[in-house]
Amino acid sequence: MRNFLLASVATLGTAGLMSAAYAQTTTVVTTAPAPVAAPTQGQSAWKPAASPPAGANNNNDKEAAALPGQLANPTPGTIVVHFNGLVMAEGAARWTSVDKRIAAAPAAGSQAAVLGLNGAGPVKLAPQSIETYARLFAGMDGMATNGLRYGAAIEVRQNFSGQISNNSSSGASGYSSMETMFVRRAFTYIAGDQWGIVRVGQADGLISLFDSGTTTFQFLPSGNLNGGDLQNMPGATPPFVYLGGAGNEYDNAKIVYLSPQIAGFDFGIHYAPNTSNGSGISAANVNANNALSGSGIGTGNTCAVANTGCPTLSTGPGVQDGSRSINQTAIGVRYQGVLGGVGLLAYGVYEFSGHAQYSGTLAAATAGNPAGSGSRFTGQYNGLSIGSGGVALTYAGFTVGGNVVGGNMNGQLGLQPKGGAPLFGVLAGVKYTAGPFTVGIVGEEFWMQGNVNLSGVTQRRGRGISAGASYAVAPGFTVFGEYLWNDQKQNLNNFNPAPGVSGTGSNANNTYTGQGVMIGNLITF
Repeated sequence: MRNFLLASVATLGTAGLMSAAYAQTTTVVTTAPAPVAAPTQGQSAWKPAASPPAGANNNNDKEAAALPGQLANPTPGTIVVHFNGLVMAEGAARWTSVDKRIAAAPAAGSQAAVLGLNGAGPVKLAPQSIETYARLFAGMDGMATNGLRYGAAIEVRQNFSGQISNNSSSGASGYSSMETMFVRRAFTYIAGDQWGIVRVGQADGLISLFDSGTTTFQFLPSGNLNGGDLQNMPGATPPFVYLGGAGNEYDNAKIVYLSPQIAGFDFGIHYAPNTSNGSGISAANVNANNALSGSGIGTGNTCAVANTGCPTLSTGPGVQDGSRSINQTAIGVRYQGVLGGVGLLAYGVYEFSGHAQYSGTLAAATAGNPAGSGSRFTGQYNGLSIGSGGVALTYAGFTVGGNVVGGNMNGQLGLQPKGGAPLFGVLAGVKYTAGPFTVGIVGEEFWMQGNVNLSGVTQRRGRGISAGASYAVAPGFTVFGEYLWNDQKQNLNNFNPAPGVSGTGSNANNTYTGQGVMIGNLITF
């Protein structure tokens, strides 16, 4: 009996201890803090930035010294990582000189004629459209414990290559499934306040970094005259020859150096071996698909077999091979400061290059020219040799200024054909900013060779005017409106020839005009 009582007491005691232990465990669970919500999963509310970054270039990576701006400046031993984006939604209406015409019947014996699809009759485009696109920006800015700054940036864009004439698949789903994402900028950098910044990769050269859209008056979210959203008028849209923020200026792989500022001045230099963006394909992939070898298609910077069309070509017999620039180099100087209460940005850049050697034979008055046209085009080109400069003055909210470019160039960093006309262009603008409100106007006119098959015969003129206003409704939310007019003209050049017909030597459609209006909103985050 005694043993039973002792066992009973021990059992009750153990049960009591276990109950106490369970009670303590329950208490801990009950009083534990709630898990913190993941900020990237939309479970936390954050105070918005006044102007979220909307590009690969930011206040940490575009000058020798880190600048105050949208992104935090890293301190020794820290990094700043950011992931941003934008979505643009717009409504537009456009009218051009060729938005209506009479379509001719297909040639006898063609597939369309055999199928009985004669296609003859009036054709007219509807002017109205609703447009949208998205972009993503990722980057890291860091500082080592010894003060060395370093980082990288990526810009990804939406591609609309599927938006083509295709009567067999005209549904929206078919168009959407052909959209892709592609890398527009990708670069790394190292920097020091005392010695400068070095940027390497697919990124902006001196003109884009020095200008930043200021002297070229890119004051609207739509881009104004720099391939702006409203300029979707093939033929009527002049190429943006002033180069600040232009794709052909920043999309090839290059190395850029910018010095520290001294009394408001800094200087820079950049070098690009060719027009390639520096992407590549492995030798294994080339060997697995010999169709790619040396074709320049999908081989990026690593053509395994020399052939016409390679992005790294230095000599070739193709009619366009001689138009490839190589060893593209730029040097320049910039001033940023305040003089007598007036903000001043001014810069000048000289850019030059070599060119791939044309090893074929092309007689004058060929390649689509009618006999006796007098064309001097022989397939040979001059290397780049251009001067570019801009100035902008800002006082009491008003900014006035302009940009000029001239020399051996044809289009947007295209090479001038030997015997062809040089390029000269001038742009001027004015804008007014008061708090969240901006309004302005910018105009341009330039002359260049244009159609290389008309070298020594005629040259091209381009003009454009963009006017508009924007309003920052809330942090990261901007609305805007724009009016645009532009044209291109070149005698003996048909801007809209019939399919399969050369436009060279024609007196039809020598002037191509377009205009439009747009309203839209931009969300950045």
